[in-house]
Amino acid sequence: MLRLRGGRGLGDALYVRPVAEHFVRRSEEVRVCSDYRDVFEGSGAYVEPFARTGCNVVAHYVSRKQYAETNQWQDVCISAGAPPDLALSFRWEPQNQRLIRSIRAAADGRPIIMVNGGRPPMARADGFANDMLPRREAFDAVLAALKEQGCFLVECGKGLELYPLTADMDLADRTSVSDLLDIAWIAGGLVGQCSFMIPLAEAFDKPLMVVWASKGLESREQFIRLCTPQKILSKPTSSYVMDNWPIEQIAEAARDAFRVLA
Repeated sequence: MLRLRGGRGLGDALYVRPVAEHFVRRSEEVRVCSDYRDVFEGSGAYVEPFARTGCNVVAHYVSRKQYAETNQWQDVCISAGAPPDLALSFRWEPQNQRLIRSIRAAADGRPIIMVNGGRPPMARADGFANDMLPRREAFDAVLAALKEQGCFLVECGKGLELYPLTADMDLADRTSVSDLLDIAWIAGGLVGQCSFMIPLAEAFDKPLMVVWASKGLESREQFIRLCTPQKILSKPTSSYVMDNWPIEQIAEAARDAFRVLA
């Protein structure tokens, strides 16, 4: 039996699922230790509450954070003993059809963009990751550019709101984890800060725009400094803007990232 874990967060669980499926395909009995049971719906793995002990496979990037030659997803695979070229991808069967219908009806044919941001980075209440919070002005510029392109913005997520985002539909603190996956699955693209939004978008091969905090790249915390776009983003569908770029440069990058949806 293979007992598998990643880190404790939602983003960690999203990275773990393709690894779990890889071992399931090898006819392994896989038990995943995660508090995000919904993420593993349909994976073929059993799910137990998160635990750091008693796991014989750890699918986590933290021990390879300093290696510039690999990206975060490759580090997860290497840590787990999975092929480093394993696809960061999994299929999802939408669960909440009523929610999906309501979003599509409100969007009325406009491209749906899932949005999450303006919240404590890494969901840390101790301020450890505060340098990773992007400036609100940069987020506003991205969202305004997408509104100009006729996109329908759906805000999701939960937790303390450090600054508000402008969206057409506010579902923050009103969705389950399963709902989040449903919304991402039907969305044309995603916009967020450095967070679970990255593996969520990449696992579903959705266009992604990350608003990156320039302050984080100069943080006194080494771990935070190593959280660079080059290290964390792993797919050509993922792009970013730095929050200290000129506003028009940010807006143009956002328009380019989602031009295919216009």
